[in-house]
Amino acid sequence: MTRAPAEMDWDQVESSIWQSPSVEAEKLARTVINWSITINMVMSMGNFNAGLLAAEQTYVQQSVALLMWGVLIYASAFVRPVLRLAFNLDTVAIVSFYAFAAISVLWTNLSAAAFMKAAALAITTFGAFCLITRVDIDDIVKSTARGLLVLVAASAVFAIFVPDIGIDRTWMHNGQWQGVFESKQTLGFAGAYLMFFACYRKITGQGWLPFLVTFLIASTCVIGSESRGAGALALVACALVLTSLWSVRCMKVYAVLPCVMCVAAAVLFLYFYTTGYDAIHIFDSTIDFTERTFIWQYAISHFDNAPLIGFGINGFWTNPAIYDYFQQNHGWVLDNYHNGYIAILIETGFLGYVLFMASVFLFSSKVRYLISARAIDRSHCALIIGFVFLTCQTNFTETTFLRSTTFTSVLLVSFFFAVCRPVYAANPQPS
Repeated sequence: MTRAPAEMDWDQVESSIWQSPSVEAEKLARTVINWSITINMVMSMGNFNAGLLAAEQTYVQQSVALLMWGVLIYASAFVRPVLRLAFNLDTVAIVSFYAFAAISVLWTNLSAAAFMKAAALAITTFGAFCLITRVDIDDIVKSTARGLLVLVAASAVFAIFVPDIGIDRTWMHNGQWQGVFESKQTLGFAGAYLMFFACYRKITGQGWLPFLVTFLIASTCVIGSESRGAGALALVACALVLTSLWSVRCMKVYAVLPCVMCVAAAVLFLYFYTTGYDAIHIFDSTIDFTERTFIWQYAISHFDNAPLIGFGINGFWTNPAIYDYFQQNHGWVLDNYHNGYIAILIETGFLGYVLFMASVFLFSSKVRYLISARAIDRSHCALIIGFVFLTCQTNFTETTFLRSTTFTSVLLVSFFFAVCRPVYAANPQPS
């Protein structure tokens, strides 16, 4: 006698489902996504040394990075979501900011490079959404740390055994490690990020031996590149993660730090805009952060030329008059603001910076709410807070915001999306 549907052996049904081709396809898709993250990290962290890849061929790195984002987006269609986002004000703010940055190419010189950067920004922003909704945060960290370890370990090998490539011999950085990268700053920040992720992985269960080996290699490269600031920031970010896991009150305080940094950046704008100084003067001391303030003041001095919507993405340093004037006055010029907040202000204007600040303020507010409602894993929340702090602080001396292909920059967008989740039932914890 045939059994009725209600009498079917659901254990067998479930077993057959998990052995179906669709489940195998999902496993394969997850593997592809994880390895695409690692390859993306290796190719996009910074330009490789000219001894490894000619300067005119750096487009290869960007092309591979974008290809990996395409692979990730395609593979995510075969993976069931691990996180569903809500279409709330925080989601609208972050999407609006990156959409505005992408369409700002329309008021640039409309060069091919600008359009490619805008297109890449749109692709990677969508990729950030696919990444955080399809892959568990711990798996993202594992794949990212693996890519960073490849870069940092290779850099240590080149610095020790192939010094003609691994050590910077220029007059400004004579004797400092640069590893596989074209600049020692990139190696310093790669090591700093690896230190941070290594600490998080140890906190969440990784063994002591892998942690010590990874942390030792990362800190050695940070010291060798003499990136003391990057190393110090990494240690502070690790301390933030640790104390966040010990104290909910600390976690709520740390969630506000990105807002504080946005306000501090606005004060910095106002200082250079109103005084016209090209350095920070405190009593008898003059601080120029190794001449970075020369770039900051020069960029801000052009704010009045496009105050509302800015020069557009990739639209400032590509202006020959702007580029040449700085070079004539200083004898050198870099296609880099060395300050992510100023990059946002100049390229997207007052409107863009307001959208960015709104995104950050809503992010901090939502994180505090998620903590109170116990609607987010505590270790994930600590990781997000620490990473956002590390990235926001880094952008006071380097430019990583709006980097369309740099993986850590896109990871920031993913973590912003990670808090745009619905809260179905609030369950406040006691003070």
